[in-house]
Amino acid sequence: MANVTDQEPVLELNGKKHIISELSPRAQYCIAQMNFIQNDMNKVQEELDRHNMAYEGFQKRLVEEVEPENTDEAS
Repeated sequence: MANVTDQEPVLELNGKKHIISELSPRAQYCIAQMNFIQNDMNKVQEELDRHNMAYEGFQKRLVEEVEPENTDEAS
């Protein structure tokens, strides 16, 4: 979203570049909120990835418990 070009943060929106410091305070506020939300979304995605990995681990463990490779218990 925002890039730094020649030390000035620049927003590229709909194919046009805008120097952020020249935008209205309301536009700058929107950019700040969008950056904050994007960071939150990244954190949530990382947390979801951890939960998915943990779920898969427990699922694998459950299969090992319910359907053991060694059939000595069935005999």
